[in-house]
Amino acid sequence: MSTTTASNGPKKRKQPTEASPPPDQPKKQRPQEPQPQKAALIGPHEAIVAELQPKYAVLVASVISSTQIRKRVAQATVHLAASLPGTPRLVLLHARTAEVCKLVTIVEHCKRTMKDEGRAWYQYNQLFDLPEEQKKEADVVEETVLDKNAEGSDSDDFEVMGSRFEKAVLTPPSGRTVKSMRVFFSSQPVPELKAKSDVTVQSSEETKS
Repeated sequence: MSTTTASNGPKKRKQPTEASPPPDQPKKQRPQEPQPQKAALIGPHEAIVAELQPKYAVLVASVISSTQIRKRVAQATVHLAASLPGTPRLVLLHARTAEVCKLVTIVEHCKRTMKDEGRAWYQYNQLFDLPEEQKKEADVVEETVLDKNAEGSDSDDFEVMGSRFEKAVLTPPSGRTVKSMRVFFSSQPVPELKAKSDVTVQSSEETKS
């Protein structure tokens, strides 16, 4: 009886099958953090600040209903007093129509502080157009109420002066541009501002005459 003999030759090892790479998994995108929106108050001043910044160290400070007068005065005068060789310092104070009186009060306190310290001051006043979103809030020029306890009774002296500016910034009839006021304050002349036709200038030199 014939016998079938199994072949004992070397068997080829079965090569492990390479696992096919998994399809590219879409990377989970991190939720984008919302970009901080520019404060509505700074928008109208970006162009003039960009014009002045190459030469001046500009501090931009808003004046709103919750602004503490004494704190803003200290912030402005300290900025102007700090030494920065080769770079003159300048403060831009701006407000909506309802806070124009408070802005004027802050400026007057700054001038008084500078005078008491024997320092010269230069003030440049300019009206600017309010952005659309602020026009709705500018329907009525509200009376500025000062904190008598925190700021002292001498703040009343500046309310009358502030009323002069109210006439310039009162809300016009619908369809017309709404304006408010900004004040540039410095311890030295700023020729770039003086050269502008819509800027009025005051200085400590004028008060001496």
